[in-house]
Amino acid sequence: MSTSADFSVASATALAASPAASPATSPAASAQSSMVVLHRETHGQQRWDAQSDRYGFARGSVTAAISLSELAAACTVFPCVMARSAEGGWSLLAITGLQPGHNLFVNEEGAWEADYLPATLASWPFRLVREGGDAGRFLVAVHSPSLNTTEGDALFDKAGVEMPWLSERLRALVATDAALADTSRLIEALDQAGLLHARTLQAVLADGRDIELNGFMTVDEALLGDLASDQLHALHTSGALSLAYLHLLSMRRFRALVARASQRQTAAAEFAA
Repeated sequence: MSTSADFSVASATALAASPAASPATSPAASAQSSMVVLHRETHGQQRWDAQSDRYGFARGSVTAAISLSELAAACTVFPCVMARSAEGGWSLLAITGLQPGHNLFVNEEGAWEADYLPATLASWPFRLVREGGDAGRFLVAVHSPSLNTTEGDALFDKAGVEMPWLSERLRALVATDAALADTSRLIEALDQAGLLHARTLQAVLADGRDIELNGFMTVDEALLGDLASDQLHALHTSGALSLAYLHLLSMRRFRALVARASQRQTAAAEFAA
């Protein structure tokens, strides 16, 4: 039996916010309908329990958007590929699963099991969303089911001012969004240089199933080596060349990802027996 996963559009735009806003970061499609705009009056008495099913929201995500600033750490853990978003921009994606709905780095208790945590996941349960079509105006959305009135850290003080931890989280959201936008432009430079090509990855899991991953782009290493010196210099000074090399390094992690998937399958089969 063969399973196919397409990372072209759905994975690059995995989380929408409200109907009036477009997403700035995107980890989990299943949480989409539960995101609401954060408001000091509406959420003045709300708390967030960081220990409650911490990364369970990402169980169904097979990719996580990352930026170039994260790639040096992420490339030693995940295969990282490029994909176009529905709006036409580019996303750099860390592959976290081989089958739709199965993140291989979140366990049953909701703990994160990888050595690196993407910033788009670390900022949960908050998301930055663009207000309407204005790229310079943002709103903050929060995953409403993650909040409660009794357990965890308060979002606001009695005067309705953001708690320090929340202010820091919001600053991180803005920084992450800017880094993702810069990364998108660097991938566009690689595309303009003719270095990106569609690729399909295939593997066989422990139970004999064939896995096929498609709909994403990778750097053509041969074409990269044939670039003229002036093109290489331009890509180097922009940072796009670093992105290309680190991406190519990350692709060596695909075999480890397949092994992880097989180990999970074997453990599940033994538990069921």
